[in-house]
Amino acid sequence: MDQRVAAIVASSSFGAKLGGMIDVSEDGALWTLAPRPELIGNPLLPALHGGAVTAFLELACGGVVARRLEQSVLPRLISLNVQFLTPIRLRDLRARPDIRRIGRRVAVVHIEAWQDNPGIPACAAQFEFSCIAE
Repeated sequence: MDQRVAAIVASSSFGAKLGGMIDVSEDGALWTLAPRPELIGNPLLPALHGGAVTAFLELACGGVVARRLEQSVLPRLISLNVQFLTPIRLRDLRARPDIRRIGRRVAVVHIEAWQDNPGIPACAAQFEFSCIAE
């Protein structure tokens, strides 16, 4: 992960917890979470905690928006909608944020995450962020 993206991720409390588990491609298009056992939410499966997965998705989406807007911190989250499609196991989770629109006030970002096959998403989400620097 380049230093600029690392600084953006570190600007969040979620980023402080997950930052060491996240890797970002050079162009910022592919984000990978290499989870640790402390992120397990359901020990019977075992499956990752939904909050940890959602935080990772938010960091990825907010990171691409901050990078595009040339901000040094994550933008403020307005709303989110996450769909968990399969249990997310204790394996690498990869995601590609896709900025759908950046307006004067709001940025809309979609993201799909998968584990084994990019054609079979484990979860999908839409995030809306404020574009107004605070």
